[in-house]
Amino acid sequence: MDDGWKVVESRTILQDRWLNLRADDCLTPGGVTISPYYVMSYPDWINIVAITPDDRLLLVRQYRHAAGKFFLEIPGGGLDERDADSEKAARRELEEETGYIAQNWQLISTLYPNPSSHTNRLHTYLATGAEQKYQQRLDAGEEGLTVHALPIAEVLDGLQAGLIGQALHVSSILLALRVAGRLG
Repeated sequence: MDDGWKVVESRTILQDRWLNLRADDCLTPGGVTISPYYVMSYPDWINIVAITPDDRLLLVRQYRHAAGKFFLEIPGGGLDERDADSEKAARRELEEETGYIAQNWQLISTLYPNPSSHTNRLHTYLATGAEQKYQQRLDAGEEGLTVHALPIAEVLDGLQAGLIGQALHVSSILLALRVAGRLG
């Protein structure tokens, strides 16, 4: 059976520039009422797996408040109203966060980070030939963000031990490196 739930009523609980939280009253195809069912709407996100000509992976280290600590991650961010498409956003985020630009860009995947409660998608890009051309231009809240270029083998060896602590970043890295032919 491929019938989805019917939304009987929907109420906005919170809405601002980052998040829209709504409570839906739903009826399943089997007649079960699910109320409330919370849905969070965010803008789509992008992740960039950027590889330098000397086979290093660009990472950024930044503070993540919900976890209360710093994480090594791949560059990325949210799409906003000035982005015509996800590749434009990816190019902008790489340049702003790292000062790097890349010669070659390829969309690797578009996936839902958490389709049970989130509406947004994650677009993963592979950027090869990445070279530093500019200074970082960090957004508010990104103070202290630092750039690191680690050998791909070192990153892969550290994944299981938690070198990259964000699960969506680990999946983006593995998918992009597979496409790039960098997985042994």
